[in-house]
Amino acid sequence: MRNARDVWHINTVPYKGWHFAAYPPKLAERCILAGCPRGGIVLDPFFGSGTTGLAAVKNDRRYIGIELNAEYCELAKERIGGVKL
Repeated sequence: MRNARDVWHINTVPYKGWHFAAYPPKLAERCILAGCPRGGIVLDPFFGSGTTGLAAVKNDRRYIGIELNAEYCELAKERIGGVKL
């Protein structure tokens, strides 16, 4: 596999939810695949809309999301499709 280099070109994608700082799932996916083995656990201490959790589930990883805002927790739960560990 070729080295990913220092600059990654990842296209933005629209997000229909109301979270103001959602980022492209491909960004989280690239980091997860690089640093977490299949079946491993991904930790996101600023869970927000759940982008990292969504990418983890799609790539056979578990996740722990930490979020202080209860509304964002509900948003992430709806986006991912339930609570998983």
